Amino acid sequence: MQPQQHKPVWQLPRDASPKCVGFRVRQLSRVVSSIYDEKFAPLKLKVSQFNILSVLSRGGPCVASELCTRIRMDKSTASRNLQRMRRRGWISAIESKGGRGQQVSLTPKGIRVMRDAYPLWKKAQQEAIRRLGPEGVKALKTVLQKVTTR
Repeated sequence: MQPQQHKPVWQLPRDASPKCVGFRVRQLSRVVSSIYDEKFAPLKLKVSQFNILSVLSRGGPCVASELCTRIRMDKSTASRNLQRMRRRGWISAIESKGGRGQQVSLTPKGIRVMRDAYPLWKKAQQEAIRRLGPEGVKALKTVLQKVTTR
């Protein structure tokens, strides 16, 4: 008995995927994120978590919703990352005054992770720059400036 062949009812035109800006941006994001994630692996740290920790280390404690705005991360992704980091003891989260949500801050363990992560970040940064090349880095900066100004 032969398995049934699935024939799509409707097929997306061929030009949709390769020309899709969203597809290309997500692909770039996955490639670049994997560079950092590979370097951070010994610390069981992801680049998305490193970004959260770095915002907290520079800006101090803040409400989780404000953190999402600062790093342009959706609330569900931020929530998952914050839960993992809280379980690992890297951050603390307490209910903020005035009921504005949870106040998130670095713990001493989180500070140690940041100190250990920094040399790994430098290596990942060098690799990302090498792969993108000077033109790619410049183009990335230009594109980000364009899409973030309204």
